[in-house]
Amino acid sequence: MNSLIWRLFKAELRRGELTIIAAAIVLAVSSVWLFTSITDRMEQAIFNKSGDFIAADRVVRSAHPVELPMAEQAQELGLGYAEQLLFPSMVYAKDKLVLASVKSVSSAYPLKGSLRISQQKAAGEAQLRSGIQQGEAWLAERLFYQLDIDIGDKLEIGEAEFVVSGRIVNEPDAPFSVFMTAPRVIISIDDVVKTQVVQPGSRLAYRYMFAGADEQLERLEDWLKPLLKENQRLITVRSGNSPLANSLQRAQQFLLLAGLIGVLLASAAIAVASRLYCQRHYDTVAMFKVLGASKQQIRRIYLGHLLTVMLISIVIGIVLAMLLQWPVAHYIEKLLNIALPSAGSLPYAMAVGSGIICGVAFTLPTLAQLFDIAPLRVIRRNSDDAVVKPFWVGLWMLLSVFGLLLLYSRSLKLSLILLGVGVLAVLALLVISQLLLWLAKKYATRLSDLSLKIAVSSLYKRAKQNRVQLIGFTVAIKLALVVWVIQQDLISEWQQQLPEGAPNHFMYNISEQQKPQLTERFTQQGIELSPMYPMLRGRLVAINGEAVSQQREGEYSEKDSSRRRGAGRELNLSSTLNLPYRNEIVAGEWLSPSSVAQASVEQDFAERLDIKLNDSLRFMVGSQQFEVKVSSFRSIDWNTMQPNFFVLLSPDIIQSFPSGYLTSFYLPDGSGEWMADIMSRFPTLVLINVKALIEQLSQVVDQVALALRLVLVVVLLASSLVLYAQVQSSLAERRKQTVILRTLGASGKLLRNAVIYEFVILGLLAGLIAAAAAQTVLVLLQLLVFEIKATISWDLWLLGPLAGMVLVALMGAGATLRLLKQNSAQLVRSLS
Repeated sequence: MNSLIWRLFKAELRRGELTIIAAAIVLAVSSVWLFTSITDRMEQAIFNKSGDFIAADRVVRSAHPVELPMAEQAQELGLGYAEQLLFPSMVYAKDKLVLASVKSVSSAYPLKGSLRISQQKAAGEAQLRSGIQQGEAWLAERLFYQLDIDIGDKLEIGEAEFVVSGRIVNEPDAPFSVFMTAPRVIISIDDVVKTQVVQPGSRLAYRYMFAGADEQLERLEDWLKPLLKENQRLITVRSGNSPLANSLQRAQQFLLLAGLIGVLLASAAIAVASRLYCQRHYDTVAMFKVLGASKQQIRRIYLGHLLTVMLISIVIGIVLAMLLQWPVAHYIEKLLNIALPSAGSLPYAMAVGSGIICGVAFTLPTLAQLFDIAPLRVIRRNSDDAVVKPFWVGLWMLLSVFGLLLLYSRSLKLSLILLGVGVLAVLALLVISQLLLWLAKKYATRLSDLSLKIAVSSLYKRAKQNRVQLIGFTVAIKLALVVWVIQQDLISEWQQQLPEGAPNHFMYNISEQQKPQLTERFTQQGIELSPMYPMLRGRLVAINGEAVSQQREGEYSEKDSSRRRGAGRELNLSSTLNLPYRNEIVAGEWLSPSSVAQASVEQDFAERLDIKLNDSLRFMVGSQQFEVKVSSFRSIDWNTMQPNFFVLLSPDIIQSFPSGYLTSFYLPDGSGEWMADIMSRFPTLVLINVKALIEQLSQVVDQVALALRLVLVVVLLASSLVLYAQVQSSLAERRKQTVILRTLGASGKLLRNAVIYEFVILGLLAGLIAAAAAQTVLVLLQLLVFEIKATISWDLWLLGPLAGMVLVALMGAGATLRLLKQNSAQLVRSLS
C-alpha cells in the first residue's frame, strides 16, 4: 500500500495540482515566518528605542507614595530601578524668584534614553550623564537668563542651597507639552528632605521606573497590577494619547493588515488548487472502487499525499524564510540604523500553525467529497452531482478564513471588515457576471470580429467555471490593491503629517509687545514662524449651569463624587478664525468675526464630558468667570506635531483677558547660538525642543514603509499563484474546445486571439469589482481602524481594471497558448 501511495504521489507531482498546493503552503509558511520574524523584531527594536521617551520600560505613576516593596521586587527580578519625585517650587538666585518644575531623581536615572548635560551656559558640547551628585542642580537653559546666573553659581530651593553644575540639553522623559510654562530643575532625590518644600497638601508626582528583559517585565506586571490603587497607573511607551504612542499603534495596525492579506492570498491559492486536484480524481477514485478498493484505502492514499505535501512544504518554507531573513535583516539594520533583536519562538509557531491551517482547512472539504464518489461514475459521468456540494464547501472555507483572520489578527473588527467586504464583492460579482453573460449571448451574433465572437461564446458556455475563476481573480487583485494603496497612499499621507521642515520647536509666553520684534528677528534669520495663537489657561467649572468634578480621571473625592464629570484640570484655551491645520468641523458652524461668546470643542473631549451642541460652558480664569455656547465640534489629528486645543473661543472672550502667545517654527541645525541670543534678549520666553521626538516618529513611519514594501512583494507572488491556479483549473475544458475548433479548421492565430480576448474580458471584470471592493475596504479601514479621514483613491479605478486585464491575460495566455502549439493528433492523445 505504501508503495502504491508513493508511486501515485510521484505521478501526481508531474500533473501540477499538488505542486501548486505545495508552492502555496511554502509561500504561506515562508511569508508568515519571514514577516512575523522581521516585523516582530522591528517592533521590538522600535519599542526598545521608544522606551527612551519614558526613560524606562515601565513606569508607575502616582500622586502619592506607593507603599509597595518595588525596589526589592526589581532587584529580585533582575530589573533596573530608579525613582523620581516631581514638584513645583520657587527657585531663588541673585535676588530673583522664578517658578520652576523640580525633578528629583535617584542615581540610576535614566534607565533608558540620553540625559545630556552641558557644562556651559549656552552652546558647548553636551555629555551623557546618569544621576546627579547631592548638592548640585542642573537647570533648563531658560532659567540661566531669567535668574541671570552662570555655571558654578548658587541656587536656592526652599531651605536648601545648590551649586549650578550644568545646563539640561536633552531630557529623555521630558513631557511633550508645549504649554509647560515652568522650566526644569534636576536635583538628587536625596536632597528633597533638606529643601523642606514637600509638605502635606503639596502637588507631587511620584515615578517608579523599571527596565529589563520582557519576561521579567511581564512578571513585574503580574505582581504589580493587582496591588495598584485606582489613582496609580502602570504605563509603557504604548500608553496614553501621545503622538509617539499613536504612531506606534498605527504602525502595528499597518503591519498586521499587510500580513493578513499575504496569508489570505496563499490560502486562496491552496483552495483553488485543491478543488482542481479533486475534480481531476473523480474518475480515478471511481475506477479504484470498481477494482475493489475500499473507502478507507482511498482515504489513506489521498490523505497520505496531502500530509506528505504539507510536511515537506512547511519544512521548505521555514528553511527558505530563514535563508532570506539574513540579508533582509542586515539591510533593515543598515538602512534604519537599528539593532534587531534575535527571533524568538513566535515566528516558528505562527508559520507552522498557518501551514497546517492552510493545508488542512482548505483541502479537507473537497477531499471529503472525493472519498464519496460512486463506482457508477465510470459509466455515468454525472452520477456524483449530488455528492459534490459546493455550497457546504464554500461555507466551510468561509468559516476557515474567518477563523484564520481572528487567529492572526485577534481583532474582530478587522476580521469582519475583510471578510464582509469580500463576501459582498463575491455576491456583486455573481450578479454582474450573470448580467454580462446574458448580454453577451444576446449580442454575440452582431460582433464582426470572429475571435471576439468565439471568446464571448466561450465565456457563456463555461459560465459556471468562469464565475469561480472570477471570484479567485477578484480576491487576488482586491487584496493586492489594498496593500498597494496602503503602501502608496496611506503611508504617504502619514509621512505628510511630518514633512521635511516640520516645526521642531515651540515658543510660548510671547507678549503682545514682543510679537513684532520676534517676527522681525526670525524673518531676518530666514526662519518662518507659524501663526501665533493667544493663550489663556482656564478651568471648566460648569456645563449648562451644573457644576462639574475637578478630579482627574482615576482619582476619587467624596466631595465631587456625585458631580458631573469635568476636565479635571486647567485647559489651554485659545482663539483663531482660521481653522487650524488638520482640524475639521464635524458638526455645527465654525467661528466667525461676528461670533460672540461661542466655542468650538474637540469631538472626543465633548463625548467624554457628554457635551452637546448649544450647551453652555462656564470657565474660570483666575477669579473671573465667563460662559460660552458650543457652536461646533472639531476632529483633530494629534499626530501632526502642530499646536492644537480642546477648546477654541470666539475672539471677544480672549480679548477680555491678558494672554501670551504660542508659535512654532523649524530651527535648522547650527542655529543654536543664534537661538541662545534670542533667549537672552527675551528671557520670559518658553522654548520647547521636540526635535528628538519628531525624528523618532519619522523613523517609525520609515520602518513601517520598508516593511510594507517587503510584504507587497509577498502579496504579488501570492496573487500570481492564485491567478495561475485559477487558469490551470480550466485547461482540461479548453483542451476539448481547442480540439473541436482545430478539427473545424480554426487557425492558430484565430484561437490565440480568442484566448487573449477571453482573459482580457475576465480580467477587466475582475479588476473593476476588485477596485470597488478594495475602495470599500480602505474606506472602512480609514474610518474604523486607522481613525483617519476617508479618501477616495482614484488611481484604484484605473489600476484595478488595468492590472486585471494585463495580469489575467498574461497568466491565461501563458498557460493556455501552449495548447495551441500542439497539433490535433497531440491534443486528442492528451484528452485520452
